[in-house]
Amino acid sequence: MTVDDDTAGLLSVRREGAVATVVLQNPPLNILTSELKDLITATFRDLSADDGVRAVVLTGGGERAFSAGANLKEFPDRIRRGSAYEVSQQGHRVSEAVRRCRCPVVAAIDGLALGGGLELALFADLRVASRRSTFALPEVRRGIFPGTSGSQLLPRIVGASQAKRLMMFGDPVDAEEALRIGLVDLVVDDGQALGQAQAWAGTLADRPAVAVRMIKRLVDTGATAPLEVGLEYESQLFARAFGTEDAAEGAAAFLERRDPLFRHR
Repeated sequence: MTVDDDTAGLLSVRREGAVATVVLQNPPLNILTSELKDLITATFRDLSADDGVRAVVLTGGGERAFSAGANLKEFPDRIRRGSAYEVSQQGHRVSEAVRRCRCPVVAAIDGLALGGGLELALFADLRVASRRSTFALPEVRRGIFPGTSGSQLLPRIVGASQAKRLMMFGDPVDAEEALRIGLVDLVVDDGQALGQAQAWAGTLADRPAVAVRMIKRLVDTGATAPLEVGLEYESQLFARAFGTEDAAEGAAAFLERRDPLFRHR
């Protein structure tokens, strides 16, 4: 069953089984306006609360961009009004909603992912890119830097040195370079990123949902917490995982030499 939901014309959500596909719809470059940012935040909060959704794909509509980021024409007004702090905080709300979505989020990038658009892709758990995709954080060329979680997330994904290179120079990198440094997880032929991301999401949706959610939480915790804290959290969740119906089904299926039938509880 497929469910389509068009939200204010700027964003659409398509449901197929346990996979939801969120599509930015602000052509031609899917610029992240204030309204669109709020829609992304609200949409991911709703999806996270929906037990029927077990994986999410995030992509940009059209053929040119995942998202080219913020509207530079707004910068003079932000300087005049002194509203940049709230702009950053609004971006952090988007970041939190996507990153804390209970189920895994896969970004499908086919085209430009620039500035805030690249930051948005960083919020996802996994990133698939087409060969024609271009990535850049050019904010330094305008006297600023990535301020909607990018400066903190990028080093955790590609390492400190690569993050400094991308942010301090502001130069674009192509898909192959993005793959080499770990900015994306897979590069596919042009036009295939969305299909591959949805295939990944479908596989993830079939995996036992409780275990998948725990893996996401453990990895995210381990990126920032001391090792001892992460290990204790691992033990706690490991014990909880063994108490699930899916763990019992997995063990039974192994002993009976059959495929498991997970019920995601």
